[in-house]
Amino acid sequence: MSLDRFADKIREYLSPATTFSLRYYRSQLKSLESRLRGQKQPAKKRGFADNHRPRVAVFDDLIPRPDRDAGSARMMFILEALTAWADPVLFTVGRVSWPDYEELLWRKGIETVSALDYKQLQEPNFSCAILSRPWVASALHQRIRSANPKLKLIYDLVDVHHVRLEREAELTGDPALTQESKRMRRIEVENARAVDYLWCVSRADQKLMEREAPGVPSILVPTIHGLHQRGLPFSQRKHLLFVGQFSHRPNVDSVHFLARDVMPLLREQIPEIELLVVGSNAPADFEQYRSVGVRVVGYVESLDPLMASSRVSVAPIRFGAGINGKIGEALSFGLPVVTTALGAEGWGFETGKQVMVADAPEDFANEVLRLYSQETLWQQLSDAGYLHIKENNTPEVVGRIVNDSIANLNRH
Repeated sequence: MSLDRFADKIREYLSPATTFSLRYYRSQLKSLESRLRGQKQPAKKRGFADNHRPRVAVFDDLIPRPDRDAGSARMMFILEALTAWADPVLFTVGRVSWPDYEELLWRKGIETVSALDYKQLQEPNFSCAILSRPWVASALHQRIRSANPKLKLIYDLVDVHHVRLEREAELTGDPALTQESKRMRRIEVENARAVDYLWCVSRADQKLMEREAPGVPSILVPTIHGLHQRGLPFSQRKHLLFVGQFSHRPNVDSVHFLARDVMPLLREQIPEIELLVVGSNAPADFEQYRSVGVRVVGYVESLDPLMASSRVSVAPIRFGAGINGKIGEALSFGLPVVTTALGAEGWGFETGKQVMVADAPEDFANEVLRLYSQETLWQQLSDAGYLHIKENNTPEVVGRIVNDSIANLNRH
């Protein structure tokens, strides 16, 4: 694939308001093409092919970093699930810049190659190709069809991005986001109609795609969370926890909402309460909220100590789509969550049973105070949330969904 053609695809839906950078993709692909120029076949990073096992191609933008964001963690779990019966090959668009994470994939038996090597799919032992994220699918689905017309294609939406952009436009009143949402919708619908199968993370996303791409079968592949130790008892816990990757705009908005509108109300009742903000790329302006008890922790290698000692996880998601990974992550530790109606969307929760739900600042603060101060309520939500993850979102449960969906697709 030429650099210019790929860049043209990306330019269709990128604008300065997005968190994705056209300049970044152009530079990464230019570097890849420079390294591969003159080679008849691009060199593989590491090979694990077994001639007796089928291979599954998985296309994503970057090497997953599962300790950095929920999307990466989900991708890692999917790749691991595939190793039960196949040799997964991860084709990445961006330049590999995290050798430790790539080494982790190799140790798990997952091959990594450049997306520019997509013609490798002409080999007969590939079972199918999974295209993750709209910009990746848009750039590559026609190329893959040309390379191997018989290969089954799966589009993993991750979430419906144009819905998130539309909701952000409604919240902010930014007309540029409205136009961007329309461009993204065109891309996502085109992708969905061009493949053989859709993976959706929520029933709402699935119903939307059923309308937009009638006749294309789909299945739910939600976020994936391993179960963890439950941590300290209620009486030994303190403070609120927010976890997020801050190149993702809904997370930045959530912290501003908490700091400006919720923490002052909470501090009136509990002066010592703090909000611990955890995650990479935190904006510098978060530091202005120290006076209302906001402590920016930044990136941590392990969430376990914070999940074990915090009393309440807060996730006031005000725009987004799909299902929110940070909620599942907290529940997988038995840490109760207060979120918004939008944050709870797609999870199948019973309000007040697995999580507390509120949207207005005063209501959100009241639900946090209830959960923070009532041990019986806290324990009930801790138990119910943990059980929900165990029954619906563990690697074992979702892994079966992933592998069964591919088996069913290949039988038709």
